[in-house]
Amino acid sequence: MALIETVAAVIISLFLYILLPPLLDGIERKIRAKIQARYGPPTVLQTWYDILKLASKELKIPFTLKYGAFLLILAFSLTIVTLYLLTYILVSFDIYILTLVIVLIISAHSLLVFMSTLSSNPFSIIGIFRGLAIDVVNEMGFIVSIPLYYLSVKTFDSSIKSFLLLSLSLLLALMVSYVGSKRLPYDLHEAEPELASGSIIEFSGPMLALYIYLHLIDRYAMVALPIAIGVSTGLSLLPYISLILTHIIAIFVYILFGAIAVLLGRSRIDIAVKTLMLIYSIIITVWIAVKLV
Repeated sequence: MALIETVAAVIISLFLYILLPPLLDGIERKIRAKIQARYGPPTVLQTWYDILKLASKELKIPFTLKYGAFLLILAFSLTIVTLYLLTYILVSFDIYILTLVIVLIISAHSLLVFMSTLSSNPFSIIGIFRGLAIDVVNEMGFIVSIPLYYLSVKTFDSSIKSFLLLSLSLLLALMVSYVGSKRLPYDLHEAEPELASGSIIEFSGPMLALYIYLHLIDRYAMVALPIAIGVSTGLSLLPYISLILTHIIAIFVYILFGAIAVLLGRSRIDIAVKTLMLIYSIIITVWIAVKLV
């Protein structure tokens, strides 16, 4: 019976990773509207309606993005495999699986970056490289944050030193997740539609739907990853309880990120990059110093 319950929990968890992100985006949009005294979308399902409506349109791929469509599908496939491995981590944690998850996430991000450079729109290229500058800094933060967080959880022993290490690494992991979600002040959009949309200014129909859906899934996965590590490594729970607890905490953090974004203003690209580099460097340096003490 335990095996059946575990398999059922894994299947349900995988479906939640696939189905929840657009729903959570709809909830976030309603919360943002409430805070700003607006009505917002008519329903929390609006993001799902938007994606399905775009997916039903005629497929038209610009000539310059014919290879971009393949890269987008490949990035989506890698993300689906990542979701399965995220679920597997909670059932049977393995450091090699965690390493593979990190590689897959970075690979999917790299494919999207490469795809965006294929645009033929000169104004779009400006938006692409504005976003790329902050993506490079954040990817470096991601590569460092997950190992530091895993080590902090793995060696936690209730001492003040362990608490400081865990707090610093968790803060870094959550910051990387927030910045990667492209929320304020790190969306770096400008008033002009070409700069605001970057490479996707040339996307439409099913291709645009897939891009939006992939972005939302990636947002949720980036939030769930450190939570999954903490639950699976730091707590001794049954697999299906770990899966449920991970999604509950991830949903809470995701919505909290949305509420925080409402209170922040947009940042200039140069200031955003310098600020991130400074903050990440300070956190990593302090973590190493505390570890060596």
